Amino acid sequence: MGATSYFLQNFVLSTPPSYFGPLLIKAYSFHYLFSLTLVIVFLIASKNKSFFEQLGFMYMGVLVFKIMVFAILFYPYLLGELIMPQIYRGMLLIPVIIFLFLEVFFISKIMGNKRL
Repeated sequence: MGATSYFLQNFVLSTPPSYFGPLLIKAYSFHYLFSLTLVIVFLIASKNKSFFEQLGFMYMGVLVFKIMVFAILFYPYLLGELIMPQIYRGMLLIPVIIFLFLEVFFISKIMGNKRL
């Protein structure tokens, strides 16, 4: 789903500025690696009963951490000194929404399978 949205986003943009393509790749790469690591860690942590009861609270904390790291890394592009049209700033947030959906989907599957 992440790759599909990347290619769809590139197709819709058709002729983005030269700096935006690599920036979009970095944003998708960051969210992909962070989400993959998060799901793997939660899969491993769900095996431990003492951690399993706290996974929901842990996810909320990790989500806030992820958004803070993303904002720090991409601050110059989102709010900083680089002059970029608002539409492109908004398009940098599309990966956040897509990977948030995927994280919630997979973590709920992990937690749902454990409860059965």
